[in-house]
Order: sequence, then structure tokens, then C-alpha cells
Amino acid sequence: MDPARKLKLRGFGFMFLSSSLMGGIGAFARYIEAPGEFISFCRNAAGFIGMTLIFMIGRRFVHVRNTRITPGIVFSGVFLGLLSALYVISTQMTTLANASFLIYTGPVYSTVLASIFLKEPFKKSMFGSLGAVILGMLIIIGIITYSPGGGLGMTLSLDPQYMTGNLIALGSGVAYGLYLFVSRYRTDVDSNTRSWFNFTFATITIGIILIFSRPDLSEMTTRGWVVLAIAATITGFGAFYFMTLATKILFAGELATIAYQETIMASILGWILFSEAMTLWQGLGGLLIIAGGVSQILISTRKSPDAVEAFTQGGTAGGRRSRRRKGVPVGGRAVKENVGAEL
Repeated sequence: MDPARKLKLRGFGFMFLSSSLMGGIGAFARYIEAPGEFISFCRNAAGFIGMTLIFMIGRRFVHVRNTRITPGIVFSGVFLGLLSALYVISTQMTTLANASFLIYTGPVYSTVLASIFLKEPFKKSMFGSLGAVILGMLIIIGIITYSPGGGLGMTLSLDPQYMTGNLIALGSGVAYGLYLFVSRYRTDVDSNTRSWFNFTFATITIGIILIFSRPDLSEMTTRGWVVLAIAATITGFGAFYFMTLATKILFAGELATIAYQETIMASILGWILFSEAMTLWQGLGGLLIIAGGVSQILISTRKSPDAVEAFTQGGTAGGRRSRRRKGVPVGGRAVKENVGAEL
């Protein structure tokens, strides 16, 4: 297989791992007696500690010192912290269906923004794949329903008691979309270095929130602390690290189609751990998500090697003007320079 196509497959693999690991935070949170913002702080702090240890052991902090910090570097970390904190908070203040629906408006925002500002391609095939995963996600979390007597229906709780939680969940969706979008800038930065900066600024962001919220940890048990440590490592360091690797390779639209895998993982964990049965209707939603993700992988990896390499190594996605290199022909029109390469 062509190296450029292998790179694409690695990107999809990283995002699949990330979304699968992130799908476990809801299950872990049920065993942690702490506010959502504190759980999110620990998730990102675990990532910061993990990446710092990696750099210390490998004596690679020189990469951090030599990296020019731009707004794109800072804000990708800030938005990572906000999406993490706001989402967990929202799950404690509104229904899980509402929170999940509203945060997953994020990939839609990022896809549109990347198409407008980064000139990333948004073809009919990508629209179809993204539409399939969005529809499947809405079915799984119960927004779109079906019953033999009533037929198709749609529900989103608008009870006043959930209004604040819904607004916070919407904010998490906006932060998620901005994170995916901003992460497409400065893809010239080494993945490990970018992860370190992401975790650093995310931890600082949530730390500022904690200063004002002053979370009450008096009810935390030994079990809660143990589960929190495991959750922080798996759904924090692991999930966010793989997401950073994926954002360096994939387009925003491609990231979006795989991100919805998290809803499938959450449903599977709910069934295994809490006996939350999945209906045939929800199973159909899962199949739509899988079909949309697989179709996007096939479409992306079947592109011509030149086109794939141009976008993943030096074109719109790479933050630099695509250059003709010896032995590597560039077909068709030259890729436009990324107008936001210095963000």
C-alpha cells in the first residue's frame, strides 16, 4: 500500500482509539464522587504528567523549547480543556441524551469552518458519510425514536430544570468544534510536542475554572480516587493523546465521522456494566455510524496518492504550501497555501 494511504489509515486508527477510550468517561464517572470539572482537570493533568515523563525519559524537551508558540498552539489546548470540563459538567446537570447530542454538534462546526477557512475538501461523499453518523448518533442516544404504534418521533427534553445543563452542553459542543478546527493549524509541530502543549494549556484552563468553582471533594471514597486515577489515565492521557495524533493527519470532516464512535462505545459499556439494553432501533443507529465511518475511510484511502500526500504532508492540512519534491509528481492544480498557517 502507498505510504500516504498508510498514513491516512493510521490517522483513522488513532481517532478510533481516541473516541473509543473517551466513550468510557460516562461509565467511570458513575463511580467517582466528584464534580465534573475536577474529573476533567485530573484527565488533562494525567496527560500532562504522562507527556512530561515521556520527554524527561527520552531527554526530548529540546523540542518543546524550540517550538514557536502561536495562538493556534495555545487555543487548541484551551479548547481541549473547555470541551472536557463543560461536557462532564453538563452530564451532571441535564440528561445524558441532551449532553451527548449537544457536544456532538462540534464536529459539524469544525467541518464547516475547515471547509471555509482552510479550504479543506467537503465533497458529496463526505457529506453522506457525516450525515449517516449524525443520524446514527441521534438514534442511539434517543433523540430520534421509533415505535410500532407511533412511528418515527423526535424528543429533546426542554424542561426548565435542564436549561442550564443544555446551555453548558452546547458550549462544550462549540469548544469541541473549535478544538478540531484549530488543531488543523500548525500541523508542522511534532505530535508529542503538540500533545504536551495541549495538555499543559488544557490543565491551566480547567485549573482557573477550579479556582472559582472550589469543588467539594469531601464525599470522595477510596474507590472513587482509584477509579478517578484509572479514568484519568485511560480517558484522559490515552484518549486525548491519540486525538492529537489524528488531528495532525486527518481532515476535519474525516475526524468528525470517526468521532461518533464514542456513542457506540458508551452504549456497549452501558449494556455490559449497567444492563442498559440496546434496542433493535439503536442497533440500526450503530450500524449507520459504522457504515459512515468505514465509507469515509475507504473514500479517503482510495484518493490518488499525490492528492492524499499533498493534503497530509504539506498542503491545506499541513499548514505549508505544497512543494514539488524530487521524484514526487504533483498532479492537477497546486494546493492553495493555508491562509491560517501562522495561527
